[in-house]
Amino acid sequence: MASVGSALGVGSGLELSTLLTNLMNAEKVPLVKLQQQESTVQSKISAFGQLKSSLSSLLTAVNGLTEAKFNGMTGTSSDTGVATVSATNAASKASHTLEVTSLALAEKAVSSALDDDAQLRSGTLTFTFGSVKEGAFVAGEGETKTVTIGAGNNTLAGVRDAINQAAMGVTASLINDGSGSRLVLTSSDTGAAHAFKIDTAESAGGSGEALSFLDYDPATSPAYSSTGTNSGMSRLQAGADAQFKLDGLSVSSASNTVTTVLAGVTLTLQKAGTSTVAIGTNASSGTSALQALVSAYNSFLSTANSLALNTPSETKGEASSGNGPLAGDSLVRDVVSRIRGELFSPLAGATGPYTSLSSLGVSFQNDGTLKLDTERLTKAMAEDPSAIAKLFTSEPFGAGTQSLTERFAAQLSSYTSNQGAIDTRVDGLNSSAKTLQGQQKQLENRLSQIEARYRQQFTALDSLIAQLNTTGTFLTQQIEALQNLNKQ
Repeated sequence: MASVGSALGVGSGLELSTLLTNLMNAEKVPLVKLQQQESTVQSKISAFGQLKSSLSSLLTAVNGLTEAKFNGMTGTSSDTGVATVSATNAASKASHTLEVTSLALAEKAVSSALDDDAQLRSGTLTFTFGSVKEGAFVAGEGETKTVTIGAGNNTLAGVRDAINQAAMGVTASLINDGSGSRLVLTSSDTGAAHAFKIDTAESAGGSGEALSFLDYDPATSPAYSSTGTNSGMSRLQAGADAQFKLDGLSVSSASNTVTTVLAGVTLTLQKAGTSTVAIGTNASSGTSALQALVSAYNSFLSTANSLALNTPSETKGEASSGNGPLAGDSLVRDVVSRIRGELFSPLAGATGPYTSLSSLGVSFQNDGTLKLDTERLTKAMAEDPSAIAKLFTSEPFGAGTQSLTERFAAQLSSYTSNQGAIDTRVDGLNSSAKTLQGQQKQLENRLSQIEARYRQQFTALDSLIAQLNTTGTFLTQQIEALQNLNKQ
């Protein structure tokens, strides 16, 4: 709209500008109300965004309540360079002496050097997996794997890529040692039982290096030597089992990650040496996870209370200026009520003293915030860590059952997910805002027309009064002139 009242009243001397301003202010009352309604809607949209953000943070904390955080046991190693240790609630408190003699190794073979552009003849490479026993290769129970070498991949680089693409349990790489490129083949698994043998079958005709260049038998191929003159494949490293002693008992393992020696304990062997392995109770990770939940809930509650603040108004029938943008909104009350219910509801099917978050020391304070009794949680973890961990285990009582984490997360997700309860409410508010904006635009156009009409009328009035003033002045002058003539 144009600015009201400009250049009015010049001819008449009347306060037409002020009059027009006052008239337009009165006409604008419906527009101001629409603007206030839109402002209220936009405030609610922003408030729901804050509410969703705080619920998302709470959901993150809830998803952090995993079984691993409550396994109740921890493993330590006096020398982590020799071995690292982890434990679950299936482990028992104990201390063990670990002596690592050698690590598990993967079978490795290496070819003699070839120029990068040297070509091999076409054919197939057949890989058989097994072990070397009594000086001979013994095939295992697994099936053989075949790789085809043709015109498109008959260089060492092509063979490397063909083997890696086959993803069959052997990885290939090229190393240039200055004398040319060498093909290095490595078993994907460590251990003596994961050696491999390569048999080649060459296609008829063709030129280049014989494909038999890649024949390999771990039992008969020569050991690699940097000064050797062998043409073909050499054994770079023999597959071997890890050898170690636990409390003086000799143990071997095909992998350096050992899970079958101590129940609930994983030993990760790093190098030869001696270390003391200790298994004990641990509540720190569970305490941290629950404390994160408590903090996230308290932050959410502060946000919800601020957004839904509803104070009595000093003027009857009017909302208090101190109210939050979601004062009286049922969605806020609903989500707070559901979350409180989750905190106290026991896990369906659970028995014994530990069935809910509240039984682990999570409780409400007088102001509605949560607190965690860490002493109570530590005691519970010491008494029955497996029962506590089960509260957070996926399908704790079989297919179709939910852990506390899954159940709690499902409640929150119904609000935080795309097109959830909050998004649905925001969509409705956005639609209302759009409608109000359209109404304001229509009213602004109408006010522009009203102002133009008032201005036209006032301009005509101003002109008329100016003419009348001029006529009046002229008449006054004529009357005075006549009076002067009579006096003569």
